[in-house]
This record gives sequence, C-alpha cells and structure tokens, in this order.
Amino acid sequence: MGNKRFVCLLLIVSLTVACGNGEKQLDNIPIAVSQSETQAVDVDLVIENAHNEVEKILPGAYLTFFSLVAECEDIDELQGEINLDFTQTRLNLLGKRIFIARVTVDTAQQSLRMEVRDETDYYPSIDPLVLQGIGISDIASILEAYLDSHDRCGGTIVLARTSTNSPWRVRCGPPDKVFLECLEIDSVSGEITKPR
Repeated sequence: MGNKRFVCLLLIVSLTVACGNGEKQLDNIPIAVSQSETQAVDVDLVIENAHNEVEKILPGAYLTFFSLVAECEDIDELQGEINLDFTQTRLNLLGKRIFIARVTVDTAQQSLRMEVRDETDYYPSIDPLVLQGIGISDIASILEAYLDSHDRCGGTIVLARTSTNSPWRVRCGPPDKVFLECLEIDSVSGEITKPR
C-alpha cells in the first residue's frame, strides 16, 4: 500500500508541475548596460546581465532571438530597446514544454522588463542563437552609415537576428506597424543587400 501511495503522490506532483503555467511578468529591474569606465552600451554585458535575471526564473534558458529597436540616428550607439528571447525546455510525464522569457532592456533608462510564458502550443523555434560574425555595434554602425548615405536615416529602425546562420534583418519603420523588411546585412562580411 505504501508504494501505491508514493506513486500516486509522485504522479500528482508531476501533473501539478506539468500543468502549472509558470507565467510571470517583471518590470523596472535595474540592469547595467555599460562598463563603469565608459558610457557606451556593451551588448555582451546587456545579454549577460539579462541572462542572469532569466536564470532566476528559467534555469538553463538560452538565447534564441535578438533585436534592437532604435531611432535611426541612435542605432550606432545602441540607444533604444534591446529585445531578447531566452528559451527553456522542460521534460515531464506529458512531454516537452517550452517556456520563453521575452526580455526588453531600455538602454537609456537601464531597466529591464520580462514576461515569461509557456509557448509550447505555438511551436516556437528552440534553436540556440549564437551571435557570431561581426560585432553588433559594428553592424549597427554599418547600418546607420548606409542609411545616412542613402538619405533614409529617419524614423524607427529594427535590427534583428533570429538564427545563428541567418543574416541580420532590418525593418524600416516601427515594430508595431506593417512588417517592412527593407535590408539584410551579412553577419560575416557586413555586406548590405535587399531582402529576396
């Protein structure tokens, strides 16, 4: 009789954990965005500090998305909002669950907000994003110089990377408007092309 109770208790605990939504929302968390000796935004530091906050809620989560939303004239200084998705997969009796922490870092206010959701039903990409190639600050400088030289440096720009092997994608216009992908930047060469 003792073993059956233990198995039943284990099953109840497993189902409770599996069915718990684990959703959270946090706002106005202070975050360092630059090294103390300089005011320049350090993207690696931002990602590391954001990851440390995510780890408190989703241990073992890893980066799967990056974007910078900024006014064109501020993009080379990385002044705006850095959006990061960190993904965690959990195995339980019912299968695999996918939790995503969507993090927004306001680089001017040096604050972080985070929303954690179970997104299993949406079949998100769970491939890790490795930001290899030319550094993000260099990509941002290349982009701003290009837009400025073509008299297109006005308004909001979104610079995003969704997978390790993809180019940087550039949207010209605010993220809440119609998706207008205007350019792609090769992550290794820095060459700018029109999207296919």
